[in-house]
Amino acid sequence: MDIVSKKISDIRPYEKNPRKNDEAVKYVAESIKEFGFKVPIVVDKDNVIVAGHTRYKAAKKLKMTEVP
Repeated sequence: MDIVSKKISDIRPYEKNPRKNDEAVKYVAESIKEFGFKVPIVVDKDNVIVAGHTRYKAAKKLKMTEVP
């Protein structure tokens, strides 16, 4: 697996993501702000998020333009 930077605008959330944890976005954003990304967002070949929806939302909240 390669870790690359992607434009956040190129990544799409999985429409059927079963997790509803918007209350965690604030805390994840604070963690990313303080420590940076420690775990990248995992996407499939179509740039649909497989793992990392909360990190994606946190990055958007932080107005990041690229994410690992």
